[in-house]
Amino acid sequence: MTPRIERIGLARVSKVFGAVRALAGVDFEARAGEVLAVMGGNGAGKSTLLSILALVTRPTRGEVSFDGRPAGPADTALRAGIGLLSHRALLYPDLSGRENLRLFAGLYGLPDPAGAVAGVEDEFGLASISAARPVRVLSRGQVQRVALARALLHDPSVLLLDEPAAGLDSVAVARIEACLRRHAARGGIAVMATHEPELAARTATRGLMLRAGRLAADVPAPDGAAGWRELYRDAVEGAG
Repeated sequence: MTPRIERIGLARVSKVFGAVRALAGVDFEARAGEVLAVMGGNGAGKSTLLSILALVTRPTRGEVSFDGRPAGPADTALRAGIGLLSHRALLYPDLSGRENLRLFAGLYGLPDPAGAVAGVEDEFGLASISAARPVRVLSRGQVQRVALARALLHDPSVLLLDEPAAGLDSVAVARIEACLRRHAARGGIAVMATHEPELAARTATRGLMLRAGRLAADVPAPDGAAGWRELYRDAVEGAG
């Protein structure tokens, strides 16, 4: 059974890769029903933050907690409650989209794998795309949609999305927005790294702004895309 997670957080988390400091003393907490948009320039630490929250990467210093308890990569039961969309699709290129989804449904031990696969295919309009062709011949946008379906297949409590709208048309982006709203309404937690203020304005309840690995701002969602653009400019780029 997929564990239900009500609260996640980082406490004074830093991550260093050799001579590169990716994160420095980041603190925040997210609770059920929240959608956090993480914004920042290239190299700000967004992907590293998501990887640490996914319990894939261990912080150099600091603590990751789930429901108030310290957690790390060894916590495989907790990881079953997380859905991750990273820059890598995490799909087998020689299998079709449907074959990938069926494989992951089996790995997750879902009681009705066929029903779960059909559900996410319907949610992302994949039935005509994922059945026959191998992933390696799909377009970038189609691969992104299959990867999103894989991340949601097991009904995770925590959804971590790295640039989810990359390569997608407006119809597919609207599906992502609807997915985020449903996830939050069901009491899930979503943390989304994005460069797109319009997407953040339509989905996020809160904004985290990273600058050079540090948390520059943690604020309630501003009004509209213009508010997000201003927050990005002032907090992340250090305008003025």
